[in-house]
Amino acid sequence: MEKQNAKRTSKFKILIFSLAALILVGLAALGLMLISKPGIAVPKDYRTIQAAIEAAVDGDVIIVEPGIYYEQIDFLGKNITVQSVDPDDPEMVANTVIDGRKRGSVVTFRNGERNEAVLKGFTITNGTGTREITVQIYEGEEVTIEGTYGGGVFITNGSSPTINQNIIKANSVYIDGGGIAVLEGSNPLIKNNRIEGNQALNGGGISVWSSNPIIEDNTIYENIARNVGAGISLYTDAFARVSRNYINKNMAGEGGGGISVLGSDPLISENSFVGNVSREVGGGILIADASPTVDGNNFSNNSAAESGGALFIAAGASPVISNNNITGNYSDVNGGGIAMFGAGEPVISDNIISKNVVVAGGGGIYVDESSPIIERNLISGHRVETDGGGIAIMNNSNVTIVDNVIDDNITLRYGGGILVGEGSSAVIRGNTISRNVADAGGGVFVLRSTVILERNTVDSNVAVLESGGGLSILFNSTATLTSNIFTGNIANEFGGAFVAYDNAVIILRGNDFVNNEAEMGGAFIGFDSRIDLNDPDDNTYSGNVPEDVDPEDEDSAENEDQ
Repeated sequence: MEKQNAKRTSKFKILIFSLAALILVGLAALGLMLISKPGIAVPKDYRTIQAAIEAAVDGDVIIVEPGIYYEQIDFLGKNITVQSVDPDDPEMVANTVIDGRKRGSVVTFRNGERNEAVLKGFTITNGTGTREITVQIYEGEEVTIEGTYGGGVFITNGSSPTINQNIIKANSVYIDGGGIAVLEGSNPLIKNNRIEGNQALNGGGISVWSSNPIIEDNTIYENIARNVGAGISLYTDAFARVSRNYINKNMAGEGGGGISVLGSDPLISENSFVGNVSREVGGGILIADASPTVDGNNFSNNSAAESGGALFIAAGASPVISNNNITGNYSDVNGGGIAMFGAGEPVISDNIISKNVVVAGGGGIYVDESSPIIERNLISGHRVETDGGGIAIMNNSNVTIVDNVIDDNITLRYGGGILVGEGSSAVIRGNTISRNVADAGGGVFVLRSTVILERNTVDSNVAVLESGGGLSILFNSTATLTSNIFTGNIANEFGGAFVAYDNAVIILRGNDFVNNEAEMGGAFIGFDSRIDLNDPDDNTYSGNVPEDVDPEDEDSAENEDQ
């Protein structure tokens, strides 16, 4: 009997525990239903996306079935998600279309939406923008501009939505932001979108004005700007972060085929700029009156009809250009890789700058009326028709060139490695300048300028037609050479290591001249110039052809001075 009662008690306990478990599961399911409401379906629940938005409250998810929706939508300040059925499926994104019918911006955020307002997984097309009046700064003065902005997506008034996994294509506006416009203190996240075939005056793909968006992991492709910034335009206090985007085959009428940066200090990092074109300057990036950080990007096959195949820097700009790979870009005039005109004090450091092509000057870097610091770069393999195979410095520039490798550059005229000309000054310290080729000044060519060369290795450069295998100095230039090694340089005519002409003044202190070769002056020779040596001479000479002048021989020294 006791055993039967024990069995009944045990069965009763099991039944109680089972019922309790079922109740807990039911309560959990009910709680889940209360916490996460089912999505609002379009067109099942509402015929249009806008009608669904109007009915939604913060936290709602609107799920849109595939189809073409001919409408313009406004999030109305609501922090909701509007998405296609499966934003991770490219076919679903391509087939869920919001078509603006060329009647305005396709999607609008203008009521302070936060990052929880999400647009995800649509094709957004045929937008023509929203008419706005903006006050912008142009050449130091306020200018009122009225026109249309944000063909595909228009974001303004401090709105900060999330724009994710969309195709934004074939939109156009009269002013800025063919694909997306971000204005007036807005801070959206623009991520994982394909932004292609859009057109604007500025910012064919994306335009940012006085806002701080995050723009990352997008493909920005074949957009057109009639003025600047075909891929992205950043201007007037646009402190954006632009990272890991593929910026490809965009075209600008005046500058910045990939990106233009005007009056702003953004971070531009880890992007790939490929095949962008400017009909004037800055095939990859145009920078003016700005101090962006451009770090860790790849620039290849970009081109500019005038200057700066990859980057053009102007109007007092002082960017930091670091850790980039700048290879295979082209310019018709100056700066196959980088060109700067009237820039401030850019820092160009730790980059690979190689195999860029230019017709006129500066295969790797062209400097005009600017004061950059150029340090720890590899500047290699450039082909230039006229001057400055690696670097060309012109017109009252003041340049510091430190710890670079400048090698294997070729120019058909002057300065295979470096050209310094027309009232400029340069401190050239700790560099390896080797295997460069020019008609004259195989390593370095100095014209009407002042240079200081310290602790450089100037090695195996060639002046194939004229003089100055390692260095050519002429026309009232002044050069101070201290503790350099000149070795294995060759000149067709005079001065295997260096030649000086036409009132040049050269001060030599503690240099080594080894195995240099020329028809005259294996180590160096001067014509109508002054070569200042310590007494006794503290330079060393070995294996130069012809043999070096003996400083003790007065006749030889007199000939050398002449």
